Amino acid sequence: MILLRLLSWQYVRKHPLRCLMTTAGIVLGVAVFVAMHTANQSVLAAFYQTIDRIAGSTQLEVSSGETGFDESVLDRVQTLPEVRVAVPVIEEAARSGLGGQGSLLILGVDMTGDRNLREYQLEGGDNDVIDDPLVFLAQPYSIILSDGFARQNRLAVNSRLLLGTMDGEKEFTVRGIMKPGGLASAFGGNLAVMDIYAAQKVFGRGRHFDRIDIAVQDGVRVEDCQAKLRELLPGFTVESPGARGSQFESLSRVYAMSGNLTSAFALFIGMFIIFNTFSIAVAQRRNEIGILRTLGATRGQIRAVFLGESVVAGLAGSILGIGLGLAIARAMANYIGGLLGEVYGIAQGAEQISANPNLLLLALAMGVATSLIAAVIPAWNAARIDPVLALQKGKHQMASAGESRARRIAALIALSALPVCMAMDRMRASLYVAYGLTTIAALLLAPSLSLWLMRVFRPVLRAMFPVEGVLAADSLIQAPRRTSGAVAALMLSLALVVALGGLARGSYHAISNWLNVAFNPDLFVTASERITSRGYRFPAEVGDQLAAIPGVEEVQRVRSPRLVIGGTPVMVIAIEAESAGRRVPLPAVAGRLDEMYRLASQGKGVIASENLSVLHGYKLGDMLEIPSPDGILHLPIVGIIRDYSDQQGSLIMDRAFYVQHWHDDSVNIFRLYLRKGAEASVVKRTILDTLSGRRRIFVLGNADLRKYVLDITDQWFGLTYIQIAVAVLVAILGIVNTLTVSITDRRRELGVLRAIGGMRSQIRRTIWLEAVSIGAVGLILGLALGAASLYYGLEISQRDVLGLHLSYEFPFRIAGLLLPVIIGAALLSALGPAESAVRGSLVEALEYE
Repeated sequence: MILLRLLSWQYVRKHPLRCLMTTAGIVLGVAVFVAMHTANQSVLAAFYQTIDRIAGSTQLEVSSGETGFDESVLDRVQTLPEVRVAVPVIEEAARSGLGGQGSLLILGVDMTGDRNLREYQLEGGDNDVIDDPLVFLAQPYSIILSDGFARQNRLAVNSRLLLGTMDGEKEFTVRGIMKPGGLASAFGGNLAVMDIYAAQKVFGRGRHFDRIDIAVQDGVRVEDCQAKLRELLPGFTVESPGARGSQFESLSRVYAMSGNLTSAFALFIGMFIIFNTFSIAVAQRRNEIGILRTLGATRGQIRAVFLGESVVAGLAGSILGIGLGLAIARAMANYIGGLLGEVYGIAQGAEQISANPNLLLLALAMGVATSLIAAVIPAWNAARIDPVLALQKGKHQMASAGESRARRIAALIALSALPVCMAMDRMRASLYVAYGLTTIAALLLAPSLSLWLMRVFRPVLRAMFPVEGVLAADSLIQAPRRTSGAVAALMLSLALVVALGGLARGSYHAISNWLNVAFNPDLFVTASERITSRGYRFPAEVGDQLAAIPGVEEVQRVRSPRLVIGGTPVMVIAIEAESAGRRVPLPAVAGRLDEMYRLASQGKGVIASENLSVLHGYKLGDMLEIPSPDGILHLPIVGIIRDYSDQQGSLIMDRAFYVQHWHDDSVNIFRLYLRKGAEASVVKRTILDTLSGRRRIFVLGNADLRKYVLDITDQWFGLTYIQIAVAVLVAILGIVNTLTVSITDRRRELGVLRAIGGMRSQIRRTIWLEAVSIGAVGLILGLALGAASLYYGLEISQRDVLGLHLSYEFPFRIAGLLLPVIIGAALLSALGPAESAVRGSLVEALEYE
């Protein structure tokens, strides 16, 4: 503690800005980790909370994915002796139409039995709604609201509320308002309850239910009842209510992985910032170290001082990072919740931020460990300083030829192992090992490459600025450790930017090309303004009405529910397979297009998307077990195509086969192909004039739907843009840190220059040129490493994240934008340090060291 006070605290007081820069990388890395994971966990916790509050005393739920099932299933369940209560449920999120309220979760229940599972406590209104459910049945457009929603929208008992139904907008009467807490607090309080038979009509369910909520008989084990139900209903899912949360969790895992990647890179780059700062701090405190060693301080004590500094810096940076992460987690939670609603049609916000103590402790440990690891080598070097040599002044920043040669040999060994990793591509870890070896090799070569590039730049700088250019170049050449640390941090940041930019570009182009083929109809008729929302459904006969519209040549009926297959929610696209094969020739990955669609149209198999095949290891000919109300269906994969309909993967089956086994002929979306010469705008107007007055309907043109999908894609890449911003910010911190250290390190040198007639403008230009040179070198190396990182990113994305085959497209546009951004950031970063260099006391500068 005495040495920390004598050596460390005095240094912190003397260089507060530098110490702040040291912790900035840790702050940023920890903040990104905490924000991403807290936001993700908050959305997930809100979803689990909604499930729990809606479940009430429900012990088991019977469902058939998103397909629903006919009412006869309820009778079969209720006859089971182990079942005490079995009530049907329809659950759907709907837009309320009230400004700023978002989605309203509507729970359709059968009041004759539902009170055995859920408590309905009304603040006021017609208590007969609860006491005599027949009153509710006699008033089908009745609704019960939560207290929170009613207060926010100034609704009271007998107020009227407009809701969109499959029969158009209908006026609902508020029959009761639930007291706060319990069921009324589900979905953030945006909850409404209506009669289940009214919900069937509102959402176009026909005579289908979404699920059955069950409570078992007293004295019966839940597991025993579950086994009996699975035996009775072999194609159904019988799970506890919480099982729905695990499916939601699997949908949001990609965002957690994205957060891990960004925070890991930010911490890794922050490690280099700390390493660079501690290396210079050791060099600048050689005199103090020498004096302490002369007075009897051991090497272990000196090493402990610097490691102790790193722990304190890591602790401070982690605490600040946790605070910053929690502050921005709310905005990110709303963003992720909204994005999941757009991509998956699952609406769930997060009213409160759920800060997991274990996550915060992990973030704290990560920040401290990162800082500690970064300080190990500088601390070791400090302990090895010879007391006699430490009291001498010299070019302590020069790296020895042996040190550089050892780095180059180690880099060569790392690169020579790459072919071995590539040859073992069947092993999942081999790609990550290869990526790590490439990054390590780049870091080992960074000092030598930085030195070589600075020597290349020196004549150019001298030609442009004879005095300032030479001074700037020589300063960087003579301090390779300081320079290479900043360049390494900048190189890693820009490599991440290039890799993410390339992934975004490749994904965007792939999706655009897919849209040209998959979304080739002239018009799309949906029951919701969001095509991802599958709650509202058309009856099948609407297709006949559309086919009769003048100008319509062909109508494709599409039903797209999710089913849990192999433990994963998979989108099933039920469409007329023969028509799809003729109209939508998606690229075949395995199998012949004509053959696969012919077999699918005969109900002899299903067509899998490429990402489903890659992520879950399915191959052509593999037999899938697909749950249905008719039992488990065993269907082979008869073809694999490139389809981007769903991030988790999709299966295409013939609509007639789907209707036969799921007993569901409802439709999510109609795809309309027009006759030659027919104008889409005229047909659209005719459809709306014919059908909009009688039912809920939206007609989208080809361009409208493409724009909608690409807007969702842009939202998804919004997380990527955040990662790019983090990378650029870390790069700027690295440059500021290096220049601040450089000026302090050369304070006497700069003082001598001013003393012999050097003008302030020349000193400024020297600092600016140093910053620009660091930015230019880091940019060159970052683009080179980014090209390799993009390859690994595409492979990892295909194998483990998205399962999509993306072509390698170097993001030249982003690379072009990075040039002015990094050079501009470098100049901006140099403003403060440059002024510090010219405004300081000349006498103090000459006395320095």
